[in-house]
Amino acid sequence: MRILRAVFAAIVLVLAACDQAAPPSDGGAQTAQTGGAPSDADRAAILSALRWSANAQGQVLNECGDWVTPTIVTAELGGAAGAAQLAAIGGGPSIATCYGDGPDLHLMLRDGAGFREIYSARGRVLVLLPSTTNGVHDIADGGPGFSFPLWQWNGSVYAQTDREVSDAEISGATYLP
Repeated sequence: MRILRAVFAAIVLVLAACDQAAPPSDGGAQTAQTGGAPSDADRAAILSALRWSANAQGQVLNECGDWVTPTIVTAELGGAAGAAQLAAIGGGPSIATCYGDGPDLHLMLRDGAGFREIYSARGRVLVLLPSTTNGVHDIADGGPGFSFPLWQWNGSVYAQTDREVSDAEISGATYLP
């Protein structure tokens, strides 16, 4: 199963590196609607919270030493969590030769003047599910074709549950880049 997950993640990464969106294979799935780019101040606060130092072009170093531009999109989680920012670093030029390169995902929630991390994953795709826990959307690691770990809101952060989400449960989900 790990090999299949790695292959799926590699395909998504290759498509992202080519600047092409990977369309979900499930007809009921949606791509994320963004609330626009974060302000420069919010972007700087998110990068600071993640300890990512940007160069003059706004790029950060990934784990393989490649300069890449992080993607930051708004994700409406609902309930008390409200809107969060998903910061993602994709693979760079070394993606084919550097083990562990991309995507690096961090879901950030405003905390006073800054941001705090409420979920992180490596080498996965974040799926915002229509189901909710404590009024906040559940999330899964991955997309159609397999079953993936389910994460639920515990009132402060997303916590991994002891069950996985099937393709049927992903119907109507939102895929975040």
